[in-house]
Amino acid sequence: MPIVEYTPGLFGDLKKFVARLPKPINLIHRPFVDYYYTDNPWCNLFLYYSDSGVILGTLGRELMPFEYESREILIRFGTNWYSLQRGVGTELGKLSVASAPDSFGLMFTGSDDTLAILHHRGWTFIPGVRGYFLNNPYPIYGRDSFLRKSAKSIVRKLKLKIIPKFASRIPSHIVSDLSVREESSYSEDLLPSRSSFAFRFAPTVDYLKWRYNLSLSFARYRLFRVLKSGASAGYVILNESPNGLTVAQSDGEEATTLAYGILLSILEIGRSDRHPRTVFLASCHPGMQQVFEQFGFAIPRKEGDMPFAFRTLPPEFDKSPANSDWLINFDWGDNTLRLPFLDQTSARTPSVIASLPC
Repeated sequence: MPIVEYTPGLFGDLKKFVARLPKPINLIHRPFVDYYYTDNPWCNLFLYYSDSGVILGTLGRELMPFEYESREILIRFGTNWYSLQRGVGTELGKLSVASAPDSFGLMFTGSDDTLAILHHRGWTFIPGVRGYFLNNPYPIYGRDSFLRKSAKSIVRKLKLKIIPKFASRIPSHIVSDLSVREESSYSEDLLPSRSSFAFRFAPTVDYLKWRYNLSLSFARYRLFRVLKSGASAGYVILNESPNGLTVAQSDGEEATTLAYGILLSILEIGRSDRHPRTVFLASCHPGMQQVFEQFGFAIPRKEGDMPFAFRTLPPEFDKSPANSDWLINFDWGDNTLRLPFLDQTSARTPSVIASLPC
């Protein structure tokens, strides 16, 4: 039973495979699949075929360049790991590891089933990564009672604010020295020349141009340069969708400056808003978390740490690594590349099911 890498000519087979899953997933959307998994050196999709020529399993893999204490570490971020036959997922996982032996597997978010499997397999979970909302959407579910739906509607009207209303929460001395400017392209001078973060995603400009392409049909990324006293001090990439904004990726020389740069970028996008919209970001850095919380970001009640786990800890790490000086952003792998995509016009948009990382 061969394992082959996906090419656009195999989308018909892939579509038939997705149709056999309990729920549709992002692999059903060809513009995303062909862009994300082909014609780039960082990401591919493995397909496990039966002897009769039918796909029985899939596993995507993005190889991401990180730095720990200025040393390069290659991270293997798994996506869309599904199988229709026992043992197929294991074989795909072995291939992913074997074909990138110098990389380290990372999982960031996952379903309850995924977490149970990874705990069973001995993955190392790193505590302290938190998910923050500005304007928590208080989603209304079909299973909610009438009273609960009514209560959520009232809370929305009372608590949600348009983004410009938060501008006064940034101290005046910060605004006088710090600013952001939206950019139309990526350039080398965007990358910080130094960093105060011990662990960070450190993509090249070519990687940023691919992964956070500013002209995709299925997702909209917007790029901002952070300026301190007129000099470039980092960058912020926001993912803008009809439902709100996500802080996709950011990097900078210093944590507090970057945190305020993120907030100023959010304000810049939302300056003409007439209705509240939700903003989401992830963080484990106490100094940045304090800045975000003072601005109005909050962790939803009853929510704990976000799942963040390594298959094997890189040898550079301590056995119990502290992450208070790590820079974490949410839009890694395909975390936000979910259905419905911006270019989908079908009224029957599929829902998402979680993928199991390698």
